[in-house]
Parts: sequence; structure tokens; C-alpha cells
Amino acid sequence: MHDRELCELIGHRIRQRRNELNLGQQYLAEKMDVNKSTIQRYEAGTIDNSKKLILEGLSEALHVSPEWLRGETEEYDSDVTDKRELQIGDAMTDILHEIHLIHLGMEGDELEFSKDLLLLMLREYMNFVNNFKIANEKYTQSCGKEEIAKAAGFASEEELNETLFARQIHQTTDTFHEIRDILRKYPRNPQDACQRMRRILSESLQNG
Repeated sequence: MHDRELCELIGHRIRQRRNELNLGQQYLAEKMDVNKSTIQRYEAGTIDNSKKLILEGLSEALHVSPEWLRGETEEYDSDVTDKRELQIGDAMTDILHEIHLIHLGMEGDELEFSKDLLLLMLREYMNFVNNFKIANEKYTQSCGKEEIAKAAGFASEEELNETLFARQIHQTTDTFHEIRDILRKYPRNPQDACQRMRRILSESLQNG
């Protein structure tokens, strides 16, 4: 016999955290490798959800501790706050787990090009985030630069801010434009495309 009161408490906390992260029951079912109806019953507390393996699976999927699910603490000590963070984590985990399958059938320059592209995009994302933070802090709010805007020949402070914002993130914009051009060129001249990809990746590594 399972403790019905404990199971109901665990079920309530499963539902609470799932809703907090804006997750559907199907997502949780897939992470737990069970049917959606099982998650429904876990949340209702009508079946035993207090077993160690079940709690560990739920805590991993919901990024909380088993102790929090059991009501032994009010702090679940997690940095994950929304569904997108989970989806990003899932995507990164899938790439790491399946990198060899993803590249199955590739060899030589084709394989190197694919890996270089992934590495470049990941590094460029980090660069973008840093510059995007600065751009938002400095240039998305009106900051009393009317006179500066006029002196610089801009029609308004908003136009000046838009220009400065674009300049702050121009490296990312330029990099992705070049990636687009390289991908378009690849079918015509794979060797040249690979060389260009290696060059901009090398520049990115040096700047990092």
C-alpha cells in the first residue's frame, strides 16, 4: 500500500512545477518514457509516484529535487525557469548524444565542414548574447541623446539608437550573412566553401 496523502502531495507538486515551466503532460511522459495517462495518474496521486526511481525520473525531468517533490523542503534549487531553457538543454543533449549518428555517412571535407559550422554557430551565439545585452541596455531606451543625434545628422534619437544597436551586434549579423553565402556556394565549390568556413571559424576562435 502506498501513502495516499504523500502521493497526492507529490502529484500536486508535479503539476505545479510542470505548469510553472509551461510543459504539457505529453512532454513529461516522453521524458519519463511512460504514457500520458500515467502522468495524469501521477499528478492525481491515484498510483504510487513515491518510488525512488519514479521520483528520480520526475525530479530530473522537472529540474527539482526529490526532497521538494516529497514536500520535505520548499526550495527546489533550480536555475531552470521556463520551457525554452529545457528545450535548449534537450537540443544540446541530443546533439552531444547523437553527434556520431548526425554525421553518419559523412567523411573528409564534408564531415569537417559540418562540424566547423556547428562550432561556429555555437561560438557566434555566445558572442551575440554578450553584445545583445549591451545593445539592449544602451540603445533600446531613450537616453536623452537628442542633441547628439541632431549633431550626428540623424533625424531623431530613435534613429540614432537603432543605428548604434545595429552596430553593437554587427559582428553576428556579418557572420551569419557569410555563413549564408558559404552554404549557397557549397554545391558549386565545396573545397572553397570549406576553406572559407575554416577561415571565419579560426577568426572567431582568435577573437574569443
